Amino acid sequence: MLHHLVNASSFEVLAHDIVRRPAILQLLNKGTEVFIPFPPNGTWNETLDACRLLIANGCRPVPHMPARRVQDRAQLIEWIASLNVLNVSSVLLIAGDVPKQNLAFEDALGVLETGLLAEYGIDQVAVAAYPDGHPSIPAKVLEDALNRKLDLAARNGVTLRVVTQFGFDAAPLLDWFAKMNAWGVRVPVSVGIAGPSKMRTLLTYAAKCGVRHSIKGLLAKPSIVRMLGQWDPLEVLSPITEYVVSDTATSVEKVHIFTFGGLRRTIEWRDELLIQRHVANTSIPDE
Repeated sequence: MLHHLVNASSFEVLAHDIVRRPAILQLLNKGTEVFIPFPPNGTWNETLDACRLLIANGCRPVPHMPARRVQDRAQLIEWIASLNVLNVSSVLLIAGDVPKQNLAFEDALGVLETGLLAEYGIDQVAVAAYPDGHPSIPAKVLEDALNRKLDLAARNGVTLRVVTQFGFDAAPLLDWFAKMNAWGVRVPVSVGIAGPSKMRTLLTYAAKCGVRHSIKGLLAKPSIVRMLGQWDPLEVLSPITEYVVSDTATSVEKVHIFTFGGLRRTIEWRDELLIQRHVANTSIPDE
């Protein structure tokens, strides 16, 4: 199961990195999904450039679409239509870190409610989930929003899936899976994990993303990995795999890896892990 989850993994890579170093995309398997964040200093044209390069290398781009960055309905149509021209049919719809002041769309729900995504060819929409909590949104609000997104997507002819925020502790993820199962939610889930990186880099990103529970758990665990200053994704992947194997109701379909600018390092880690697992599964025990 670990082999399956990792082999099918998607990656999160900044448009800026894709445009500056397109040759690295040749390391990705054909058909790999690559999510393209939309940072505060990014532009939609840069996102489109990254989409073109990914498509040229046989990959499937999934651009982030931050609702609060959309100025009005006309611009929303323009963005969606520009993806349709490239035959991009999937996006990650998020609210975006923009203050709630005179916004055309306050959140992802507002964009879904327009029905424009499916109308202009975007029939697969990923939304974010925060098992470790959100720095500014209460858990109950997040739960209600997810249920409303599921309902809206079904009514508007959109296939919805969930990508979880990364964390350093499997416990919040396992609790979240249990809640989803208890509610009867059967939406495909991609488990977000931090790719292999230096701990200092990860802690910086984690502080920005609000994964507070995982940070506390990580700092309280003086493991050999942490003392060496290098994060190993298996810290989270191993218990998640055990859960998926033991609970047939789970809808986890793959791993989503946040690369933090280290796509080559992440791909090398993944390939090495897959080789190790293949060798372990095909080894013949001594008679």
